[in-house]
Amino acid sequence: MDVYPGKTASPRGGILTMGVFDGVHKGHQLLLNICAEWAAQLNTFTEVWLFHPHPRTVLRGENVPMLTTIEERFALLQNGGTTVVRLIPFTTALSRLSAEAFITEWIKAVSDPQGVVLGYDHRFGYNREGGPTLLREKGFMVKEVQALEWEGAPVSSSRVRRLLAEGAVQAAKILLGYPFSIRGTVRAGRQEARRLGVPTANIPYPAEKIRLPPGIYIGWTQIAPAVSLPITKGLPSLIYLPPVGDLEIHLLGEKQDESLYGVDLAVGIIQFIRPHKEFDSSYALLQQIHEDVAEALRYFSSPDLLDSQIG
Repeated sequence: MDVYPGKTASPRGGILTMGVFDGVHKGHQLLLNICAEWAAQLNTFTEVWLFHPHPRTVLRGENVPMLTTIEERFALLQNGGTTVVRLIPFTTALSRLSAEAFITEWIKAVSDPQGVVLGYDHRFGYNREGGPTLLREKGFMVKEVQALEWEGAPVSSSRVRRLLAEGAVQAAKILLGYPFSIRGTVRAGRQEARRLGVPTANIPYPAEKIRLPPGIYIGWTQIAPAVSLPITKGLPSLIYLPPVGDLEIHLLGEKQDESLYGVDLAVGIIQFIRPHKEFDSSYALLQQIHEDVAEALRYFSSPDLLDSQIG
């Protein structure tokens, strides 16, 4: 997969789709599959225009907590068969461009696609005045993808964010198609867990990502250079997220020492155990950690770790 910034010259005549693609969730994956099928029929390639930062950040000044970093979106798009990604800075000036000007100055001039695939709610241009009808009037073949629904409502990035904000990581996994993931480089922590005999590897929580509720979670951990996205398997892990600060990862049944410092880890979070709480003594904390470890081990020893999936 090749990534091109802005209006940098690239191959032309592919099947184009556009959006923020935060999370590259099941709805996005359906859209990408339709792009790939159409591209195969026309013997061409799939091109994704990725707008960054989030339009609400630019237009409303909102701090939108993201599901994925740009690098993670690149990896997930590549897994989905995308050949070309164009990273387009979303600016106030771009938002004020009329829909007709956007078609002429961007879609036609930059990519001149054989076809355009749009999600059910995708609009472009000033005041969101552009859509499938205008593209067809300008001579483009267009396919519209209807909403993928789960439990009576469309799958969307905002819906996944709401679930994660509640700690509903299993439901979020169904909508994403993979566990919500955190990646980072191990650094030294307070050493409190190590002193208690339950060492953890600490990685910084990415500032741009939505922060899960503080508490104890279960997940899979991958260690570089084996790190790949999405995280659907790895080392069984107990994960602690404090109210502020680093994500702390205890590898179950694995020897964990200072050799992990400086190593890249990726964690797929698959289960919430309990909320964060404070303890009056190290003994009480250690007793609770042992209970959490036992709970995690019971989970991973279950004969059925498969969650419900969208058909």
